[in-house]
Amino acid sequence: MSYKIIVADDCMSVQRVIRIAFPDEEFDIYPFEDGKEVIKAVANINPDAVLLSLSLPGKDGYEVGSYLKSHRTLNQIPLILLRGAFEQTDKERIAELDYEEIVSEPFASEELVNLVRNIIERKRAPLTLPEEPAPAEIPMPESERISDESTKELLKGEILEMERELEKRIRARVFSDIKEWIQTRKQEKRDKEKE
Repeated sequence: MSYKIIVADDCMSVQRVIRIAFPDEEFDIYPFEDGKEVIKAVANINPDAVLLSLSLPGKDGYEVGSYLKSHRTLNQIPLILLRGAFEQTDKERIAELDYEEIVSEPFASEELVNLVRNIIERKRAPLTLPEEPAPAEIPMPESERISDESTKELLKGEILEMERELEKRIRARVFSDIKEWIQTRKQEKRDKEKE
């Protein structure tokens, strides 16, 4: 089942980068350019997380964030705030928001995907684990113990593989967009020549 993510940012390039970065098979992206639109749609979408620009037309990110956190049915939705590179935050207004993280643009796509995924998984985890007796510690032979170094190397390999896969997807998506743009331009040129 895919995670549903609302992306509220009036910058089309930010929305495009997010759509490319978040894998389609894991995330469904719902883009919005206006704070009022987010407020109208959020209950119907029931997102797993909201990426919210602080500077939105209609209602800004502070107002949308306050709205989400003031409603009992919406206040558990993780809120990740997006701040422009040179944008100043209103310290008084932001102190009133219950948000998970503030991400400054330009952001590293892969880091943003991992951040959102981790926040969603953390929110979905039960607050406490069921009470179970701790299993008796069975001593492992020295040869079967995994060292910290081998664990780190294994994790590095996994992360590198994920980075390569994401890079391939981004390249394919960008190439497809460029190809489509070129074909559109060629068609426009042909149409003008016919006139």
